[in-house]
Amino acid sequence: MRDETIGGRADIRARAEALHTTKTLDLLLAMSSGPDVTTPAWHSLMIETYPRQRFSNLDDTSAEGKMSAWVAGFSGSTEKPRSVVIGGQSFAVSVFSEQDGTITIKKGAVVWTTIRKGKLLSFAFVANSPEQLRALAESMKTIQFF
Repeated sequence: MRDETIGGRADIRARAEALHTTKTLDLLLAMSSGPDVTTPAWHSLMIETYPRQRFSNLDDTSAEGKMSAWVAGFSGSTEKPRSVVIGGQSFAVSVFSEQDGTITIKKGAVVWTTIRKGKLLSFAFVANSPEQLRALAESMKTIQFF
């Protein structure tokens, strides 16, 4: 996979400037299999954070859901987030899918979001095939927190 973190951060800054806001996600890591998002084998992962206090009007579950939707970049979740504990940390896991009318490939995303040290922390996996998505999402089983 290719590291796209620097370019991703620049894109976030540009969108924020266009919207005249300073409230942005902090992109810690962005990687993808390549620039052609229309190939069946395309896949990516992102790790992003956002200050929990910026959603002070929401309970933790709602804040995690909102963060997951932002990170996925998709309009709707296909199921209610489920709670999963890995490495002693509780995550809200959301599944998204999207079909672009001009592209015959259906994209899927699985986003794992938790609250850690005052921040919402999301791990997002996106792929054009269910097999790729499953393999990426399974990598969460190896996560450890110190």
